[in-house]
Amino acid sequence: MSRVELVFTLHQRNHLDHYAMALAAAYVSIRQRTTAVLRLHVLTDRSVGAMTRQRLTATLRGGDEITFVEADSLPEAADLACQLDGGYSPAIIWRAWIADYLPKLDRCLLLDCDLLVRLDLACVWQMSLEGCALAAVLRGRPHDEEYHAWLGTPWNRYFRMGCALMDLAIVRSNQAFRDGRRDLLLEAATLRASIPACALLEQSLFNRFFSNSCRPLPFPLIAADRLEHHPSSADWLLQLRNGGDCILDIKGWSNHSPEALQFWAALLETPWRDEVVARFLEGAIRLLKPPRSPT
Repeated sequence: MSRVELVFTLHQRNHLDHYAMALAAAYVSIRQRTTAVLRLHVLTDRSVGAMTRQRLTATLRGGDEITFVEADSLPEAADLACQLDGGYSPAIIWRAWIADYLPKLDRCLLLDCDLLVRLDLACVWQMSLEGCALAAVLRGRPHDEEYHAWLGTPWNRYFRMGCALMDLAIVRSNQAFRDGRRDLLLEAATLRASIPACALLEQSLFNRFFSNSCRPLPFPLIAADRLEHHPSSADWLLQLRNGGDCILDIKGWSNHSPEALQFWAALLETPWRDEVVARFLEGAIRLLKPPRSPT
């Protein structure tokens, strides 16, 4: 089996930012479910210091590898990310240049940091894209009609970018995408006050150019932080109860559902172990009662 190439983008607002810790937990959840050899490519900047990088490197097991790719190696992407820095991390802008940051890769799995994986990603890695640019989880319900009209993407083709298997060679060769990405990101940023979904900057970008070149991934990406009140909650709770393949989109450090236990347990296998134990002893890790299962 070929090495699975995983890509994360990581920026830290301050020393209390939890996304590096989340990336470590995500890696552990992936490692627990696969025998494949993993190589992590972490696109980052100076906000992620030497100690954090050492901790992430020390988290790895077996023959897995990690490399750190500096965002400022592509000034066009880094400068735009700083210009648009606001409610979202600059790291989402770097994703628009992912094929350029990784010129030696023709295929990758792009993942959010705040995920817990409950399936074997090697099975996703081995999927045929059948000539498509990527495979991702469809959202399955519409945003505002005005957003889809601006985007030019029907709601039933709209996908989420939390987990995307990408053919970087196809992305790299799409000249319309390369020429239009900067302008679209700037336009989305100006429209987000009137069309809130435009704040999903890089997700809007990839849907604009690749919604007709996306294979649906055959598992749910569960928004665990909104589990009780989400329109898909009944289906998701059934999936969790039955132990089916899924990926949790979860900010485990602030989530108080039983699903957060996997986040804290994963961190016990990382250099963040002592901090987790201390938080537990302080009573800072508290769980609420679980959501009611569907009847």
